[in-house]
Amino acid sequence: MTNAASALRRAAGRRARGVKILVAATLIATPLVGTASPAMADGGQQPQVDLKYYENEADIRAAMQRWAPAAEDGSVDGSVMGYPQVEQNLTLADVKKTYDPEQAIKDAVVAAQKYADNDKNTEPLRESARKLVNGWPDAGTPKGNDVRQNTKDNALDGGQTAEQYCNMVNKDGASASFGQTAPCVFVGKIANPATDQWPVRAERGASAGVDKTTVKISAAVTDEKSTTEGWTAGGKITPKVGDGKSEVAGEISFAYNYASTFTRRVTSTDEINLELAPQGTKQVSAEARANGAVYTGYIVLRGPTESGQRLVAIPAKAFVQSPDSGQPVTWIKRVKS
Repeated sequence: MTNAASALRRAAGRRARGVKILVAATLIATPLVGTASPAMADGGQQPQVDLKYYENEADIRAAMQRWAPAAEDGSVDGSVMGYPQVEQNLTLADVKKTYDPEQAIKDAVVAAQKYADNDKNTEPLRESARKLVNGWPDAGTPKGNDVRQNTKDNALDGGQTAEQYCNMVNKDGASASFGQTAPCVFVGKIANPATDQWPVRAERGASAGVDKTTVKISAAVTDEKSTTEGWTAGGKITPKVGDGKSEVAGEISFAYNYASTFTRRVTSTDEINLELAPQGTKQVSAEARANGAVYTGYIVLRGPTESGQRLVAIPAKAFVQSPDSGQPVTWIKRVKS
């Protein structure tokens, strides 16, 4: 193998489906700032609940900024190393309304350099990030950027898809690039803060005509890919709210991605009772706000292309967990008008 690019391409040929993903960032466990600190229970972690009653959306958003900060401009803070779990198929025209692809490519280089400069990340992955910034020294001169037309337009040279390429890891112990993975990063911006920041993922209201209502709340984290090799990934979150008797109501599963900056692992929570009391003559509801934001942007990767150096930008939308939040959702007591 003459360089990291050829090593990765050879590794791809024998790559098993479902490559295990490495936790590429050191996990931190500093406490959140908010109105109520989550307590620990014998069976796990209690759900994160804001104990105030909120009627104004602006006040809720201010509270969520404390619980799970989300950047207004997600070009770097909203970045994800590797190929993210995308929310939907987007066209280039859709994304360009929010984010110019050439600017996104520049921002992807900045995000990769920031990752490479962080000595808390493992050296093979730091070197992988450097390859997105600088390319391979013997792979030729870049021939301009390649901007794709939609999320599914992701075929690369050699018959691979971008997802296959970004998820592979060099396992050849004799190679100088052992442990490296493909240089890929997602960068995005928040297109519509009103809906994309801390989106509502579950809700259940109090019954009319009663003094108080008790609901049961919890959140499950599943399909997490986080073990030994490659870029950090994410998983699926299912917040649940019900009355403890009937089928759980209002649950919406959604995929999440870890930010490329330091991040706290998303944690499943135990089921607990949450009391909802009417506020004057107004009823209230329990509302699960996702701890992060949906970013509209591009998956940017270097190679494999004919020159080995060309940067490819693929339109995509992905939910990114707030790096400062280790919980999947924050439960808000919402006053209903």
